Amino acid sequence: MSNITDYNEVCKTYDKGRRAAGAFVLKSLMENFTGKSIHDMDILDAGCGTGNYASYFLDQEPRSLTLVDASEGMLSVARWKLQSQNLKSKLSFQTGVLPIIPFEDNSFDSVMINMVLHHLEINPDGKTYPNTAKTMKEVFRVLKPRGVLTVTTATPEQVEAHWFGHLVPGPLKQYAKKFPYHKQMKDILTEAGLTLKAALNTLTTDYHPGHSNLEGPLQEDWRKDLSFWDTCSETEIQDMIQRVQKMKEEGTLRDFYDTHEKTHIYGALQILAAQK
Repeated sequence: MSNITDYNEVCKTYDKGRRAAGAFVLKSLMENFTGKSIHDMDILDAGCGTGNYASYFLDQEPRSLTLVDASEGMLSVARWKLQSQNLKSKLSFQTGVLPIIPFEDNSFDSVMINMVLHHLEINPDGKTYPNTAKTMKEVFRVLKPRGVLTVTTATPEQVEAHWFGHLVPGPLKQYAKKFPYHKQMKDILTEAGLTLKAALNTLTTDYHPGHSNLEGPLQEDWRKDLSFWDTCSETEIQDMIQRVQKMKEEGTLRDFYDTHEKTHIYGALQILAAQK
């Protein structure tokens, strides 16, 4: 579970503002590098949240799909959502806190970790990522031979490419340290015994449909969709709200967005695939 965000509370509204971005890409990567069809795979969704990615994969009818999350609230939403689907796959749920993955060696053909890694480090310094490294070693252990890990995450450059972070530059700088640079992530994977096979950037923000809502930062529900805002103090939030309201009144809010939004250059997310 996040060290900052209360996902037992966030789960109540999470699906309103978040989507399973790039799930079809993950499927292609899994099948390409394992040489198996999804129908023949045992898949682990580690840090599953409300099951957005799992829902997509359940429609593809894998042999089994296992969901793990630290938040009972998130898991309860995932259970309700997924068990209403037409089940042709073995489906299971378990509470678990990364970096520990509570399964036996060589259990899964594929492990996916989506928008989770930045929650693992307590006080990131931007240089070392011990919990991320431990998680990757656990992934290596539970993957079958030639099994594939897929990761959806972001780099510090991509974090800083999102326009709204620049409304609170102090928290943005610290928040970006939660995300390893690409080379750092590659080194972590290599140390765990995993071989990086693909690294892709997505230039779209479809994981967060309200991304370009200029008045989003003024809305508490909009901010709840992004753990970034939980790193801000109440004073920083109130100062930000006043700043946005002032720009709105002056007619300069769109200019601020156009100046600071850089996801079309650096990408919004990075998708990785690594093989045992």
